[in-house]
Amino acid sequence: MRLAVVMSVALAYVGTVVGAGFASGQEIWQFFSRFGPHGMIGIIISSAVFSMVGAIALEKGRHGITDFGHLLTNVYSPVMARIGEGMTDVFLLLGLTVVVAGGGSTLASFHVNPWIGKIFTLGIILYVGYWGVEGITKANSVIVPYLILITLLTSLLSPSPSPLTLNIRQPGAWLLSAVLYVSYNLFTAVMVLLGLGSKMHSSREAWYAATLGGIILGLLLTLEHHVLVGLSHVNDLPMLTVAYRINTHLGILYGASLWLALLTTGIGIVFVFRERYGKRNLVLLWIVLALTQWSFQALVKNLYPVMGSLAIMLWLPLFVSSRGADNRH
Repeated sequence: MRLAVVMSVALAYVGTVVGAGFASGQEIWQFFSRFGPHGMIGIIISSAVFSMVGAIALEKGRHGITDFGHLLTNVYSPVMARIGEGMTDVFLLLGLTVVVAGGGSTLASFHVNPWIGKIFTLGIILYVGYWGVEGITKANSVIVPYLILITLLTSLLSPSPSPLTLNIRQPGAWLLSAVLYVSYNLFTAVMVLLGLGSKMHSSREAWYAATLGGIILGLLLTLEHHVLVGLSHVNDLPMLTVAYRINTHLGILYGASLWLALLTTGIGIVFVFRERYGKRNLVLLWIVLALTQWSFQALVKNLYPVMGSLAIMLWLPLFVSSRGADNRH
C-alpha cells in the first residue's frame, strides 16, 4: 500500500470539506454545537458517514466512473438526471459564493477592504484550480496539516466550556442537523473523490484514504465543538474571535489558516467545474462576486440546510444501482 498516496487523497478529502463555514466555526455551531452534548453524538455519526461514503466514491472513481452525471443517469430518468446536473452547477456556484464571502470577511480582520479580499480570494482559487489534480493535492498537503495544528492549539488554549442551557423544541433536531451537514458537504466531496479515485490502485487504499479522511474530519469537528459549545454569543467568525481573545499572535495565525481553509474548498469546487467544462471556461466563475453581497453568517445559516436537503438525491446514486454502473466499465 502506498502510504504517501493514501495520505494525499485523505488530505484532499478533508480540504474539500473544510473551509467556508467549517474553519470559521459557523458550520459547527449551526449544525452541532448549538445542540450541546447531542452535537457530539452528531459529530461521531457524521465522521463515520464521511468515511463510508468517501470510500464508496473513491471505489467508483477507481473503476472509471469519474463523471457525476453518469451516476445520475444510472438511477434517474434522463429528464431528472439533467435536472440533477443543473442542480449540481447551482449548488457549486452557491458553495463558491460562500467561500468567497468568507474570504472577504477573513481578510477584513487584517484591515483589507472586503471587496478586495473577495477578489483576491477568488483569483487565487481560480489559479490553483486551473492546474487540476496536481493543484488540489499539493495545496491540501500543505494547508490541511497547518489547519489541524492551529485548531488544536486554539482548542487546548481556550477556556473550558461552561454548561449551556439549551431550549431545543424538537428532540431529534440534532440528528436531522447532522444528516443535513453531511449531505451538503458530501455533495462537493463526492465529485472530487470520483476524480481522485483513479489514484487508488486497490480497494484497500481507497478505504484507508477515506477512513483517514473521516477520522481527521472528526478530530477537527471535535476540537471546534469543544471551543464553541460554551460560547454565549456567536458572530460571523467565532473561532477567529476566540483565537484573538487567547493571544493576538494566535489570532493572526488562525486568521491565516481560516483563509487558507476557505481556499481548499474553493479549489475543490473549481476542480469540478474544470473537469466538467474545461479550464478555459473557469473565467466565467467571476460571476459569483455579484452573489457575495449577503453576510457570511447569513449565507451559512440560510443556504446550507436547504442545499443539504436537496443534495441527498445527488449522492444517493452512490448506493443505488452501483453494481450496474461498475459493470459498464
